[in-house]
Amino acid sequence: MNTPSNDPQQTNDDRPDLIAFVRPIRISLDETPEGWCISISSLEPGDAMMALTREDSFEKSTILCGAGATNWVACVEGPIEIGDANAIIASISSSNSPLLAECRMQSMIASAEQGGIKAHVREKDDALVLVAEAFRQYASNLLNCNASIPELGLMATLFERGDEISVRPIETEMFSTFLDIGISSSIESAADQVLIYDIHSNSWHGD
Repeated sequence: MNTPSNDPQQTNDDRPDLIAFVRPIRISLDETPEGWCISISSLEPGDAMMALTREDSFEKSTILCGAGATNWVACVEGPIEIGDANAIIASISSSNSPLLAECRMQSMIASAEQGGIKAHVREKDDALVLVAEAFRQYASNLLNCNASIPELGLMATLFERGDEISVRPIETEMFSTFLDIGISSSIESAADQVLIYDIHSNSWHGD
């Protein structure tokens, strides 16, 4: 894996068990007629929606949520009436294309059967925000800190070789000044890309 050239001191020996307890990440990104569908194994619906609305005001949107066999949360632009909300809720539970239920619905995020989330979003940037949040959480959990959010352009480059990526903790190396995160362009293959999180500058870089 690529590493900066400032001769850092590796810190794996200081925290030998930490990486073993961090969840792997599996992400798939597909274009749909309504926008984009993204699956991320390491996120929960609430965290994902908070990432999407971090720069927005809840006063401008209506947030709907439901629980049951599948937990879900949806964001609709502007206010909606009770009848419209009930129609959206019914459609979400019965449709593979939930964004068709309401043209103002910008995103719908649901829990996946195997864990993680499956999200439908209008804009590709919103899908990349969720990818960025997954990596932010990954670094934060490893370092016990509040890592920054990677730039969306950097996240987009991870999918230039295909529509799936995965991160196995065994392919992450921890150093005193940075994390070296190996990323596979196929769930079955070894890491062929690298993301670097620089601890001191709280910033992300590609290989």
